Amino acid sequence: MMQNNYYLLRQLSKQLKQEIAGFKIAEIFSQAKNELIILLYNETKEISIKAYLDPSFCCLSFPVQFHRAKRNSVDLFRGIIDFEIVDVIQIDNDRSFYFQLNDGFKLLFKMHGNRSNLILFQGQRVLEIFNNKLKQDQHIEITNLSNDMKTDEKSFREKNGDVQTLIPTFGKYFNKYLEMHNYTSMSIEEKWDSFNDLLHYLNDPGFFIHVASNKLPALNLYRINEEDIAFKKPVESLNAFFNQYISAHMLERGKKGIRNKINNQIKKSESYIQKSSSKLKSLGSAANYKHIGDLIMANLHGIEPYSAEVSLIDFYTQQPVMIRLKPSLTPQLNAEKYYRKAKRQKIEIDVVNKNIEERKRQIDELKIQLSSLDQVTKIKNLNKSGKRNLEKPEAPYHLVEYMGYEILIGKNAVKNELLTFNIAKKEDIFLHAKDVPGSHVIIKKRSNQNVPITVVEKAASFAAYYSKSKSESLSRVLYTPKKYVRKAKGMAKGVVIVELEKVILVKPTKFTKS
Repeated sequence: MMQNNYYLLRQLSKQLKQEIAGFKIAEIFSQAKNELIILLYNETKEISIKAYLDPSFCCLSFPVQFHRAKRNSVDLFRGIIDFEIVDVIQIDNDRSFYFQLNDGFKLLFKMHGNRSNLILFQGQRVLEIFNNKLKQDQHIEITNLSNDMKTDEKSFREKNGDVQTLIPTFGKYFNKYLEMHNYTSMSIEEKWDSFNDLLHYLNDPGFFIHVASNKLPALNLYRINEEDIAFKKPVESLNAFFNQYISAHMLERGKKGIRNKINNQIKKSESYIQKSSSKLKSLGSAANYKHIGDLIMANLHGIEPYSAEVSLIDFYTQQPVMIRLKPSLTPQLNAEKYYRKAKRQKIEIDVVNKNIEERKRQIDELKIQLSSLDQVTKIKNLNKSGKRNLEKPEAPYHLVEYMGYEILIGKNAVKNELLTFNIAKKEDIFLHAKDVPGSHVIIKKRSNQNVPITVVEKAASFAAYYSKSKSESLSRVLYTPKKYVRKAKGMAKGVVIVELEKVILVKPTKFTKS
């Protein structure tokens, strides 16, 4: 980025030499990651320097006022406090400069993009570095940083006018400038003249902030269009640029975080729809199980008792169908088993279809959110749902103690599921109002002890009260060990399938907190 380009830093070091030579260092500290503050003073004035050295964005700025925080602030480079800045020296053709201090100390500003750092020397010896992760800076030598650039006509012609090869410090920053001046279509003589004009201009350039649509602001040493904001000195241009860039950068980073979160939700919903559609195909029609049940009922007297399977002629195809049976059940009970499967399968198919439609609706809403996100221009207007909730999550259940047993009552559909499948153990007792929506209730079972019926009745009364049957004088509540409670893929939150249930009649009762 241009804010760390050699030609801008060269102008900055000139201005600093004029304005801070003779100042002393009051404090150097950090109170945020990758950020360092230097406070300078003389008899009449104070100056602040902020070095923002995040790998994704590095920039120097000079706040008019800076108040140090009382907490989370760390002093740095203590050995040069109250030392005087004797000179500010730009390193030739390198993105670095240093404060020459008394007693041979030097504070180097190495503005090398994502490897930027501040390094304290005494003579040529490194004493302290700001970013200790940059291990190579422990052995850096100031004298090796400068570069010799050949800008004579012979060298220029040898490079065929390729200014980036001739002067690496140009980088890509002046490509737009050369393009605006039709550099590539010039003859070699015209290019040489244009190149010298540029070098002459860079001895005393202007400073401009350029903002393109949907892009972060850029600091340039030349004007791109009439809307560019012009500055006379590097310090004021850096201050304005830093404030604009940080605001835009934080906004874009916030947008990116929310955008990623929304896209992940869309991908999850699309994956769910795909898997659920495949599931529907595998489930087939609920009539299949019913048809098997009908075949068994129509052939009751022809099925041998205790058979593990039977071959029957299909009503519709007139082809034999092999049907598996449970030997311990009569043919009629086997038929009832298939009818129950058909009923459960139909419920499952209906639930999956409903959930697919819900996910499609969610995807439409998420796409609208993505579209509206592009219109946000201020960080305070970003959706705060992307912020991490650091509060301790509350328990998903109400706890009641009765006769030494813990009874847990789910708070809503989502928390019912957490209670049943994440908290309850397989031998705990699961209770739910029969055939109506309501809270899941769990009795925590003690080791090797059966739960007394009086405890089951009390828990059942809670399950009845926190359900759609709370207004009944007597309500039916099912109960079974939690190991017989399962959830089919695609079922809505809180909806479960219960096997081997028992049913009890109780009076609905509101719990009182323990």
